[in-house]
Amino acid sequence: MARRVTLIGAVRAFWRRLRRRKRLSGVKCVTSMSALPDSLGSTLYVVGTAVPKWAVLACPCRCGERIDVNLMRNKKPNWSLSIAADRATLSPSLWVPAAKCGSHFFVHNNRIDWVPEVSSWQKI
Repeated sequence: MARRVTLIGAVRAFWRRLRRRKRLSGVKCVTSMSALPDSLGSTLYVVGTAVPKWAVLACPCRCGERIDVNLMRNKKPNWSLSIAADRATLSPSLWVPAAKCGSHFFVHNNRIDWVPEVSSWQKI
């Protein structure tokens, strides 16, 4: 029975990795959080007019979570965003708590670089 449960878990983990997005489709600027669309898709939205305040994206694992990234220097924690030729880079990495989906990734020039999952046997 334990082996069966392990196999099902492995298949689920493989399927989640297979479905992950590997790129953002682009960057769009909006004036306020209320201007965000209901479905974010694979676009990174930058909220703020003169000075960006937030970067908002749908979790690239496709779990449905919305990730709001603080870009304001006077609030902690915060991230830095650079945009060049419609390609965004966020620093440092983004991590969604394990209670939600546990995604951990970097965004560099619209490419999503996933941080490898640490399985239980690697923690020992």
